Amino acid sequence: MHAGALSEWQTLRRVLVHPPGIEVFFALLAPSAHLYERFFNHAEARREHHQLCELLRSNGVRVETLTDVILNAAAENDEVRNRLIAMAQERMGRRCTGGEICLPRRLEAERLTPVDLPERDNEHLLRVALLDPTLSITKKGVRVILDRPLHNLYFMRDQQIATDRGMVTGKMATPERAFEVEFSRLSLDALGTSPVHRITRGTLEGGDFIPAGEFALVGCGLRTDRSGIRDLLTGGCSYPEIAVVHQPAHPLVPERDPMIAMHLDTFVNFAADGIAIASPVLLEESRVEVFRRKNNEYVPFGLQGNLAGYLAEKGFETIAITTLEQLCYASNFLCVRNGVCITPDTAQLAPAVLHRLQEKAAADPARYSALLAQAEHDYQLLRADAEFFPHKKAVYANGLEMTPVLMVNATGGYGGAHCMTCPILRD
Repeated sequence: MHAGALSEWQTLRRVLVHPPGIEVFFALLAPSAHLYERFFNHAEARREHHQLCELLRSNGVRVETLTDVILNAAAENDEVRNRLIAMAQERMGRRCTGGEICLPRRLEAERLTPVDLPERDNEHLLRVALLDPTLSITKKGVRVILDRPLHNLYFMRDQQIATDRGMVTGKMATPERAFEVEFSRLSLDALGTSPVHRITRGTLEGGDFIPAGEFALVGCGLRTDRSGIRDLLTGGCSYPEIAVVHQPAHPLVPERDPMIAMHLDTFVNFAADGIAIASPVLLEESRVEVFRRKNNEYVPFGLQGNLAGYLAEKGFETIAITTLEQLCYASNFLCVRNGVCITPDTAQLAPAVLHRLQEKAAADPARYSALLAQAEHDYQLLRADAEFFPHKKAVYANGLEMTPVLMVNATGGYGGAHCMTCPILRD
């Protein structure tokens, strides 16, 4: 089955998602320790995610759910089921903790695996792979420890990218997210959209990749490194030009906080052919390195200034968003077709984001006070002018159709509509 995307504004035909499941509950016990921005209401996040999926369906997009894809395929295909068993086997282990004496081997084995993995149903196997349970068996009894549940799996953008050649599976930068790629790879194979390339060197995450027809932007920094980008360029895409965008530091944060611009799509995105929506401050701070395709390989063309200048040279008009709107994931919208997008409602999201920023500034004023002051200033101006993104004069003037969706809770894991969706096909 055909898969891939030439540009971000092509019509979205098919998308892969994963609603925030039980694994999210465990992450919310300590949000920042699990790469989340803040605590949020899990049930409300699920409702917001459901609304996003319904909006996509109403726009003619075929929405595939990760777990349904795997379970349906495993019920009919022995190869998929065997891979699911292998994933569960890899994730399920045992350990003895605290120097306690383990139970005798015979009893331990009986209590550990009363039913062999190949005899278990597919949904049970999938949950084992998702939650990564470990049994701690001692004389005091049996405890179940969840080692590394896939808390961030609902951000389905990152495990792979859709390029002009097809699907490319990435390689996650953090150990907490590493196993997510196995889930996405299995689902893509089950859908008949097997990857054309796999990143095996360095790291590459989907939030750092934005295709634009004659060129593509690839972020380089916290989550995607130079080795991963070189791997991508060896066989994962064939755009005439690749612009590597080096992750910017925010000028209002004296001690660099890379999470402010964690992925490329957290500060720039394309809403239509020739129209970018971005933070001007971060565009100015983003250094661009260009590679051009020649004789079926990419060769360095050199540094090309900053991203603001690069996009202007490519003929893109930029609709500016404020510092507060950028922190509220204004650029993390999802383009459904040229000029038609689904976006987080920044007006609804701003109070939660400001509250979290106030907490950070109170804990570390030297680092965050200037950023907080700017965000609070933006809030007053945006309220006074009724110009919270996407309700901006420049948006209407450019004929964009931006549908805001309530994402106050779901964004708490560090991402918006763009981060929560994996495009499989655009045409």
